[in-house]
Amino acid sequence: MTEASDDRSPWTGLTQQQHLWIAATIWTVVGAGLLTMGSVFWFHFPYLGDLDPKHLAGGTIALSIGLLKGKFVLDKTASRVIDRTADLKEPNPLKSIFQMFGTKTIALIASMMGIGVILRAAGVSFEIRGLIYLAVGAGLLWSCRQYWISSFQIGKPDPTT
Repeated sequence: MTEASDDRSPWTGLTQQQHLWIAATIWTVVGAGLLTMGSVFWFHFPYLGDLDPKHLAGGTIALSIGLLKGKFVLDKTASRVIDRTADLKEPNPLKSIFQMFGTKTIALIASMMGIGVILRAAGVSFEIRGLIYLAVGAGLLWSCRQYWISSFQIGKPDPTT
């Protein structure tokens, strides 16, 4: 095959929109899963649940911390990943997903997973883990909106022009 024919070959990698859908789906599913497990562990749902003032206050604080983490940490991470998707040209989808997230984001994800494993292995109570899961799940769900919004903005004309 000549170099000229290589230039004309169709693109076989993921599009920018597909990268954003993958990131949005990961953050949405993981965030919803953590929020659900946090609710089960802290409030003891789906049973009658602990909706007394102590549990409601603790849950509210955990959700507030999670939303703050989402706004000040995970939103920046999402913006960095979104910006990176515009320049991805890797034809291998698995490699391009790793390139999309980058080293910092993968380290952040790995550290959050590691903390979860350590908490479980250390025998930390379900209630404390529930509060942490509520916070992390809320943060991920808050920030996943950036991926979804960006994925649907691709290809739309700029209204300011």
